[in-house]
Amino acid sequence: MAELEKITGYVQGKGTWQTQTMLSLADIGFQTHWIEDFDHKAFVEDPEGYLKTILDKEALEWQLKHSNNQLEAKRMQKYLDSNLPIEQRKGTIEDIKNFINDGWLVRLEVNENTIVGKPGYVGHSILVVGYSEKWAIIHNPDGANGNKPNQKVPWGLLARAWKEFGGSYSLYAFKKL
Repeated sequence: MAELEKITGYVQGKGTWQTQTMLSLADIGFQTHWIEDFDHKAFVEDPEGYLKTILDKEALEWQLKHSNNQLEAKRMQKYLDSNLPIEQRKGTIEDIKNFINDGWLVRLEVNENTIVGKPGYVGHSILVVGYSEKWAIIHNPDGANGNKPNQKVPWGLLARAWKEFGGSYSLYAFKKL
């Protein structure tokens, strides 16, 4: 767990942004690709101010309470300076399928509560490891509701939970070189 915490930049009681994970994966020999409708440069310049422009009240409150935005801005600047692949656009279901078909794993940011059928918002990450026509197959490290490897989630439910994480449709793909 200590190694995983280092790779992800995990801090107990805080949300874990994906920037450190993507940097760490690139450092240990993974190919990475980041797609997200998020203005990374605007976030670096004014993290809280930018988040206020894109998140609803509940999601903003959660992010402000559970994130170290200044640290994340520094990590994001490092990622931008690294020239690793990054696209500013919304990820799509087709992107997920294309990456999976090419042997990548795909990490998505979602509203955990939507996936488990609860009201409210909790930021969460899942790993898409496969799919069928009806389902995305995910590894769901859901500490609040029980870890669920190979969980089948209908595409429509996944899309809704994905959208509810700020509407940026963040997609983090990686595979071993």
